[in-house]
Amino acid sequence: MIRYFLSLIYSFLLISCGYPDIDNVPDFNNITLSDEEILDFCSSINTDRINIDNCIVDYKNKN
Repeated sequence: MIRYFLSLIYSFLLISCGYPDIDNVPDFNNITLSDEEILDFCSSINTDRINIDNCIVDYKNKN
């Protein structure tokens, strides 16, 4: 019984070591968005039409 339990723990440790580390997450700073995605993003964070227009202009000027 103890041998079964230990083999279960060892197999769990071997399987869990195969998952990627948090350091392997890509950097999302250099993503280019389509016009539709920019509009959706700006609409979700702003409700005023002037703020949406400013957000779109700012995003396009930044890239």
